[in-house]
Amino acid sequence: MNLRPLDQSDDELLSSLEQQDDVWEFVGTLPLPDEEHPHHLFAIMEGQASVGVAGLVRSQALDGSDFELLCALRSEAQGRGFAKQACQLVMTWAFDTAKLERVIACIGDGNDGARAIATKLGMTEAGSGPPGTTVYIKDRGKRKRVSKQG
Repeated sequence: MNLRPLDQSDDELLSSLEQQDDVWEFVGTLPLPDEEHPHHLFAIMEGQASVGVAGLVRSQALDGSDFELLCALRSEAQGRGFAKQACQLVMTWAFDTAKLERVIACIGDGNDGARAIATKLGMTEAGSGPPGTTVYIKDRGKRKRVSKQG
């Protein structure tokens, strides 16, 4: 599994993800970037097949200046560890390449899978976010080294 920058060829992937009930429930419509609010989204690749999307989007939570971790997988790719791997790669990119000071995740109250991944990535609960969500934060200075084996 690896990541590649999202591009126009991924329109079908984005459309199919938005039609999945589990993505719609927890992620909603994937936000479109603009010049003032750029996103950093990647296609999650298994071989030559794109199986999902992961990355960072501008968040309205907290003070509105953070990037929020986002991950959505096609149904057939779920339960295989791709979400955790993809989120770890995005977090590494966020701190090493984008030089962000922190990354947040707004996790829906019923999304236990995302909550488990956030905890495994070393994110800590920071309190309530938008209605029905809890905000998790990982600061640049509190990075946990994770083995390559995952």
